[in-house]
Amino acid sequence: NSEVELFQNEFFITAGDDQKRITDSNFSIGKHSRYHIECQSSPDGTIIIRVFEYATQIAISTAVSESNETSFTLPKSGILYLRSNSNTMREHTISITAPNGDVLSYKVPALVMQDYTLEKIIDRKLWFLIPFYFFNFDLQEMDALPAKIAEMKELYRNLWDKLDSLVDQEKISEFEKCAIKAMCDKVASSLADNFSNVKEGVEDIMGGQILDYEAKRIARETEKRTEIQANINAVVNMFSIGVSEEQIKKCYPDQFEEGKALYLEQCDELKEM
Repeated sequence: NSEVELFQNEFFITAGDDQKRITDSNFSIGKHSRYHIECQSSPDGTIIIRVFEYATQIAISTAVSESNETSFTLPKSGILYLRSNSNTMREHTISITAPNGDVLSYKVPALVMQDYTLEKIIDRKLWFLIPFYFFNFDLQEMDALPAKIAEMKELYRNLWDKLDSLVDQEKISEFEKCAIKAMCDKVASSLADNFSNVKEGVEDIMGGQILDYEAKRIARETEKRTEIQANINAVVNMFSIGVSEEQIKKCYPDQFEEGKALYLEQCDELKEM
């Protein structure tokens, strides 16, 4: 029942050319816990590096300075492996050695889609995993066997019935059901693009695009306002820890002026105290 707040997910990673990279999620649950989750289609050994890069950028944007001390809080990170094999790890360890020799070590848990049946996903109310279930299918085998396509279509017919039932029970809203179906359509259509028979089956059962109705428009506008405010707060935080104006403006060009004005206003208030 805690409030969930979404934050900006674009960061500049200094790698010689100030590359802009986009995190998969950056959000908080409640007032104190910040979370960061990355999706990975296949284990390639690089994901944990990216997780740490993004985590440090989030820590910079939320840093707090008091006198001669600056505190950086790393988010609670996690990984979702959409595809996996027998060697896919369910947990990674990140260790950081400070200049004085102190070591910070923490665990980054990983979820593996193959570990979750649709029944388990629904029982545990893990709605955000439903669209990724399509990664569990062997599309090459399915494309050659009409019976496999029929099984896939029956599975999704049953899923739509369950989602309708959840709406009737007021466990999810009509908007949430439509969002889940739209994401299922997007994932399945993308993965099936090179398999003509599977693609035909997907188009038949997914039903194409969801209409852009009023609730969806309102949700997008609310999310945009939330992202803008998060960017303004990030500008203020970066000013407070001494990041150069040039770098801040590069990261947040649209909210730079408003964030700078808010930072200067806060500085004036502190002087008056």
